[in-house]
Formats: sequence, structure tokens, C-alpha cells
Amino acid sequence: MSKTALWSFLAAVSLALVVVTNFTYNNSPSMPVGLYRPTHEPWERGSLVLLKMPIKRIAALPGDHVEMTPAGIYREGRLIPNTAPVAGLPHCPFGHYTVPADMFLALGEVPDSWDGRYICFLPESLIASTAKPVWTKGAAQ
Repeated sequence: MSKTALWSFLAAVSLALVVVTNFTYNNSPSMPVGLYRPTHEPWERGSLVLLKMPIKRIAALPGDHVEMTPAGIYREGRLIPNTAPVAGLPHCPFGHYTVPADMFLALGEVPDSWDGRYICFLPESLIASTAKPVWTKGAAQ
């Protein structure tokens, strides 16, 4: 089976699962493209969450100390890897913050993901559920 035929087959199976079950297919480049299963586990730092928009990872929760810098985002004084904003794009103002109550910092996995680097904190009400990767393209799980 050719690579194109295999991806077409996997896409068809993924679509069928989404229609028949409660799975979510993510095709946003901000997280690995693939099939995710919504869960209802308590969320914490590092949780994948299904927002009322593309899937993102929680990087900081209420009360966490965050510093936005040109080099990236620091949480509690530690640099979160690969979080530098893309030069030239509007970004969250550089500075020190405490994540406000009922808010969180969301991050994708690519530099130009529309996330906390650019829009700062989001209300927790945007979280629809946590998510577990079932199948993703080219990413370790």
C-alpha cells in the first residue's frame, strides 16, 4: 500500500471514528495531527485539554508565576522549552505575571501556534475536557 493510500485509509477510519464515537480529530499544527479521545480527568500542568478551539497543553495554572521574555516563557523561574514567540508577531507583553484565578496559560507545540505566547492567559471556561492522544502523526506520546 502506498504512503498516500495509507494516509487516505487512516483519514477515512479517523473520520468514521469521529462520527461514530466521541473522538476528536486535530488537524491544527499547534499539536500533533491525529485522533484524540476526550477524557474527564482532573486537569493539571502538562495536561492536554480540548478547548472550544484547537487542542493545547496547559503550561501554567492560577497562582503560578510566569515571565514572558523574547527567549521564551518561564514558569516558576524555569524556561519552558521551545516557547519563544516568533519575532515580528504581536505577542503577550514581556514581563512578570501571576496567572489570575480562573485562567490558565495554554501552549501549542509549534512557535506560531496561536497560544499564550501571543494571547496571554485564557479563561478556564474554554476547556471542554482533557484529551488523550489515540493516534498522532509523527509525535511521541
